[in-house]
Amino acid sequence: MRLNSSLLLSLLPVLAFACNGSSSAAPDEDGGTSSGSSSGGSSEGGGPGGGFYTPKGCDYSFQPQTNLGFQNLALDDTGAVSSTKGVPTRVRLGLGGGVVKGGPGYADPATTAAFTWETDEANHAAKVKYGTSASALSNVQTGYTWTVPASLGPAINMHEVHVCGLMPGTTYYYQVGGGPSGSEVWSATQSFTTVPSSGSVTFGVFGDARDVDTVWQSVHQRMKELKVALMVIPGDIVDLGANETEYQTWLNEIWDPSNNGQFITLGQTMIVPINGNHENDTADSFANWAIPADAQHQYPETYASFDAGSVHFVLVDDQQISQTVNGNPPPEAQMQLKWLDADLAAANADRKNHPFIVVLSHRGIFSTSYHAHDGDVLAVRGQLAPLFDKYKVDLAVNGHDHEYERSLPLHAGNPATGAPVTGAGTQYIINAGAGADPYAINSAPASYSSGKQQGFCGGGTMCTQYPYIGIYSTLTATATTLTMTVYGLKPSSTSYMEDGMVDSLTIMAQ
Repeated sequence: MRLNSSLLLSLLPVLAFACNGSSSAAPDEDGGTSSGSSSGGSSEGGGPGGGFYTPKGCDYSFQPQTNLGFQNLALDDTGAVSSTKGVPTRVRLGLGGGVVKGGPGYADPATTAAFTWETDEANHAAKVKYGTSASALSNVQTGYTWTVPASLGPAINMHEVHVCGLMPGTTYYYQVGGGPSGSEVWSATQSFTTVPSSGSVTFGVFGDARDVDTVWQSVHQRMKELKVALMVIPGDIVDLGANETEYQTWLNEIWDPSNNGQFITLGQTMIVPINGNHENDTADSFANWAIPADAQHQYPETYASFDAGSVHFVLVDDQQISQTVNGNPPPEAQMQLKWLDADLAAANADRKNHPFIVVLSHRGIFSTSYHAHDGDVLAVRGQLAPLFDKYKVDLAVNGHDHEYERSLPLHAGNPATGAPVTGAGTQYIINAGAGADPYAINSAPASYSSGKQQGFCGGGTMCTQYPYIGIYSTLTATATTLTMTVYGLKPSSTSYMEDGMVDSLTIMAQ
């Protein structure tokens, strides 16, 4: 599949439409949302500007990227909703908020959540009602809706609501939907628990799911069993980011309200991904997930950060950074790198409160597999590794090469695009086995490898070389330790306790 998908990616059109169908509205009668104008600035990529959507009770505004072609942008209203085509589907839980650490409205998964869903019709219903009891969903917040035009897959009608002011480590029940009073249409009731603000917290970490959806499903079953507080994914969830049908298939695998409410993770556990090369920064790839972004920054949702437990998480979409030529990043990448420098500086100064810095991006910065010497990978290495050195990043987690491997502690070499210096520095992890087709391990051996590597076999068949069909991991953070535990997914197992432990790494607070 590698050659075919690469060919298709090269043929994808650049989605560069102007937003149309924008609208603004007064605050909803439920008091859920206030909003400014729908024109959030004229610069390419969206923002900086006043913002289209300002959630009530939140100190930030959001403006979708203006070059994605989103249509019919509208705030929640009480227009008619079909009792069949207006039923919310594939309800997912993401994170909203600002991207300036320490600034107003900075993203916080302990107190903030974003709810995104689809409907078969283009209505303007965008409400969430929630509470700490399934029988008392007394709080109501409103959001906005939009349509993503058809590309390789069908057009989709999207709805999103952001909620702030939640309590850390608290379980909430909710429904999404809305419509005219007396004729509202709601989803099934789901629940989620906000991230604790202190103590030991466990996160799910895995990447590259794009080929076998049943492996992706099994990984999420493990995440549910392990009770992770939040999941972060460094890209390539689907094979073609412009094909909405793939998103629907992959999301259906982890969301099933017909199964007596036995949801897996979608809408139950917060998922915060960043785009990989297969998402290709398409309109669908941005529409399907909510990650921190605010109206004051260009190219929203191509970079984000947040604090969770004792960890400062950073997500960087490296698609534009990978286009750096002779050390000169393109304009979007320059802006991303400027933001990253400031964010890591703030995080490094905050080690007392959040002692660990973990960065996720897609391309394997230091790999010994298929993409080890690709020009785009080396371009990303040249830009990111020096910043990681400068601010003492503890852990960098990538995907792209479909395997698991861990580097020795590394500093960037001279030049930074070349071989690194071993002995101290950031540890680089490639964790890309949540459904992607397998690559050979150690096909490009290098002295910077720790020797901790693991391959897996394709599909659901047993392989003679490797006992696993996928790879996933958890990251457990305390005030003094950060421990990554890596598992190999066995085709016959139904529990993480039956899977194999591939690796374990503990980093001490600096």
